[in-house]
Amino acid sequence: MPVTDPLAAEARRLRVDEQLSVAEIRARLGISRDRVYALLRGIPPPEWTRRPRARDDARAEALRLRAVGRSVDEIAVRLGVAKSTAYRWVGHIPLDASSDAAAQRRRAAGARRALVWAGKRTLREAAECEARRRAADWVGALASRELLLVGAVLYMCEGTKSRPANPRYDLTFTNSGIRLVELFVRFVETRPGEAAMS
Repeated sequence: MPVTDPLAAEARRLRVDEQLSVAEIRARLGISRDRVYALLRGIPPPEWTRRPRARDDARAEALRLRAVGRSVDEIAVRLGVAKSTAYRWVGHIPLDASSDAAAQRRRAAGARRALVWAGKRTLREAAECEARRRAADWVGALASRELLLVGAVLYMCEGTKSRPANPRYDLTFTNSGIRLVELFVRFVETRPGEAAMS
């Protein structure tokens, strides 16, 4: 914008002599912000309008914390800045996985996961216990004939079968579920006459 612009001299005077900001010059002359910037091209702003660099110290501290293995979240909390700000400052620096802080963070994360899973495990075990109780109530006591039938099915599914080529007979049950093992033992211990009684 040439200096011959009728407002240029006044805008420059307001900037240099009165040390006004762009907003103040806009208000005084009634022109747009872009026009003020065009009129003031080449004239540095007054010192008081410059944004202070108060965060330079915080940024330097963020870099130091990252160097000793602190995470972005930890840096944000420690310095009282937004996570996005902390990430902008230190996101380009990879975490040192061998640092004490990283090891401490992994231990803390493991402890948190253990607590979460402990709670889930307790809920799951309680739900399984309740499901077994309801199933036991529904089934009731097995009659001898029912035990014989269930045991035969278990043996067909989980037991070792004898072969005509191998006359030697070994009784083997391959399932390790404690309830099924107990049921199979009851089946084996049932005498044939008992099954016929039901």
